[in-house]
Amino acid sequence: MPETTELEKTALPEAAPAAPAPAAPAPAKKPRKKRKLKKWIFLSVLALGVGFGVYSAAQAAGQKPVVQYEEAAVRDIDSTLSVSGTITPNETRSYFVPGAVKVAKVNFKQGDSVKKGDVIATFDLHDLELALKKAELTMENAQLQYDDTMEDLDNSSQELYEINKEIRRLEARETTYKLAYEYFDQYPVHDAEIDQLIRTYDHGEGSGAMYDAWQDIVEELTNKMAARSALRAADLSDNNQKVLENNLTLQKLEYDETARLVRESQGGIVADFDGIITEMNLTEGATVSTGMDAVRLASTEGILLRFSVGKYDVDRMELGQTAEVTFGSKKLTGTVTRMDGAATVETNGNTTNTVLKGEITIEDPDRVLKLGMDATAEILTAQSFGAVSVPVEAVKVDRDGEYVWTVTPAAEEKAAAEGLWELHKTYVKTGLFDDVSIEVLEGLSAGDRVCASLAQELAEGTLVSAMPTGAAAAPESQPAPEGSEG
Repeated sequence: MPETTELEKTALPEAAPAAPAPAAPAPAKKPRKKRKLKKWIFLSVLALGVGFGVYSAAQAAGQKPVVQYEEAAVRDIDSTLSVSGTITPNETRSYFVPGAVKVAKVNFKQGDSVKKGDVIATFDLHDLELALKKAELTMENAQLQYDDTMEDLDNSSQELYEINKEIRRLEARETTYKLAYEYFDQYPVHDAEIDQLIRTYDHGEGSGAMYDAWQDIVEELTNKMAARSALRAADLSDNNQKVLENNLTLQKLEYDETARLVRESQGGIVADFDGIITEMNLTEGATVSTGMDAVRLASTEGILLRFSVGKYDVDRMELGQTAEVTFGSKKLTGTVTRMDGAATVETNGNTTNTVLKGEITIEDPDRVLKLGMDATAEILTAQSFGAVSVPVEAVKVDRDGEYVWTVTPAAEEKAAAEGLWELHKTYVKTGLFDDVSIEVLEGLSAGDRVCASLAQELAEGTLVSAMPTGAAAAPESQPAPEGSEG
């Protein structure tokens, strides 16, 4: 490395003098950092102050719990029971086809409304009337055959002839005595023979003697008929005679049955009441069989709400209770008219309930109800007028019974001066209730201050700050401060 000369050593400081340094910006930033720090310190102090205030307020509030109360009030209570059910008719009727006939005319269809007396359907009775005429002729033939056979038997011997004459005479006498006895106390009856017979016994032993004479004739007639049967049996076997009698009886039965079918089919099916046809099984021109379920009619003259109640509400139900029935937007009046005599088991999925079913008869003058649909009802089960009442939620229950929490002004002078109250557990006896209030029969008076609920568990006698709610919070209900006027 070359050595530095003396000249270079001497000239070097003069040749390279140091340049003046520019002003540094750093010192200008220091004041801004100081102002920012002061700002954070202020906010921190402010936050601490607010937090301390909140903490102090919370501590103060925690020392004396705050409760809300309202006064026991006097009001009328309507105890109601809410139920739901199905709208049903109070009467239904099924009309059956009386015989195998052809349907002539069907005047209504399923779902139609009918009035009492409307002809729902008519039948073609041509075939049925022809069958009735045949049955009549057959019956007459059987009667003629029987009469001819018996007459031939009666004329077959003198003994039968004489006994038949005696039977006819006794039958006439028996009829006369029977009528005379029945009309004995109504004399005269304007029949010469009967009046003469009544007069005869009226002057003697009276109706008792007439009755005995009548029974003697009955007995004699019975004996004569038995003797005739024995004589007839000698000429005609019992079996042959029985065949004739059975044949006549069968023909009479067939005629009577056919006559009934014609009688019941005439005029067709007629509605017995105002209603709605819920089932129609007839077709014009079709031949229907005997006993067919032709038409089902549901009455609209009386509409029911069929409902059910559980075991806890059964004792609240009585016949005659009024109800407000709600169907859609309509409100209708009803009356409980039936409670079943036995319970019914209802199954819904996996749940089984035992209920008692009842019926509400509904007044529906405008026919707004629709059969088969659901409706609800509020049944008025009981009423209490001028009852001391509290909110329902205020009443609690423990092992000793029902109770409410009440507040009274603090007894201690210092606590009273601070406006504090004492909390008390007051046992009560309750009565009726509705959705809002419950009647208190014992334990409270009107105006007593009752806590509907407590935010925390408190002990008997706890000092609290009490705030009114509801009617108790109204200005006119608050005592005026001491020293105020008016």
